[in-house]
Amino acid sequence: MDEVDKIIDDIRALRVQGARNVALAALRAVRIVADRSNDDLLRDNVKSVVIRLAKTRPTEPAMRDALTYVLRHLSSKEELLRAIDRYEDELRESETKIAEYGAHRIPDGGTIITHCHSTTAINVLRRAKELGKEFRVIVTETRPLYQGKLTAKDLLAAGIPVTYVVDSAAYLFMKDADLYITGSDAITSDGYVVNKIGTALMAAAAERFNVPYYVAASTLKYDPVTAAGYPELIEERDPSEVIDPSELPGAEIRNPAFDVTPPELVDGIISEIGIYSPQIFPAMVAQTKGVSDLEEVIALFRLAKERGK
Repeated sequence: MDEVDKIIDDIRALRVQGARNVALAALRAVRIVADRSNDDLLRDNVKSVVIRLAKTRPTEPAMRDALTYVLRHLSSKEELLRAIDRYEDELRESETKIAEYGAHRIPDGGTIITHCHSTTAINVLRRAKELGKEFRVIVTETRPLYQGKLTAKDLLAAGIPVTYVVDSAAYLFMKDADLYITGSDAITSDGYVVNKIGTALMAAAAERFNVPYYVAASTLKYDPVTAAGYPELIEERDPSEVIDPSELPGAEIRNPAFDVTPPELVDGIISEIGIYSPQIFPAMVAQTKGVSDLEEVIALFRLAKERGK
């Protein structure tokens, strides 16, 4: 299935940006497989594509949550497609709630600084603009793939003033900021925030200048595999994204996609269930989602890991 292969390749190559968008793309791939499968082959075909999707990005708990959700509704094609529709609706509703809660934390007349490209964080800023707040946003370029360009374009389209800076200027501009906001790729069981490389460095700068740091993230970003003893995986990507290795023969070139911000540097996580400190957030998610749901996500993680060997 060329279309499904393309979705999987796009997720792996970061052509799909934002954990929410990755989850939606994964659901689209499952929908295509389901549409083209009869009931006899539905279960095997869907499970096969789910494992392929789960292996594309090791630090994407939102996608794993979406995939485990569809695995619980494989009794028929009709049930599965209805389940995908419901999940997509729930994603949209959660984004609306996060945007509403977060918009009240955006200071009117202030300066916001952000890093990478997060649909969730952008929606918070859009909603603040809709509420009549005036502010500007400092956007870091976010090397090596420059996701900050996408953020800048989205904010400009919403009529929000943007200042675009190189990553290494973040400390200089942080002292002018009133609030630092990002999305998150994963949140661990002890409240650590995993996000695009450079996030933690900026969080340390924010603490230095007493700038509050908020993470806009749905409960889907909580990664239950960390509660089961598995460390959060930090994806290392192709060194050629950073530099052509032939330019530095003999040098080791590293390209980690994420870093980890400790909870003491985060003032709050803005989610669809409210704004909580990172230390409390995991308990609130477990209370909301239920233990059985989290165990199913862990089971998928283990299966994808075993198949990836």
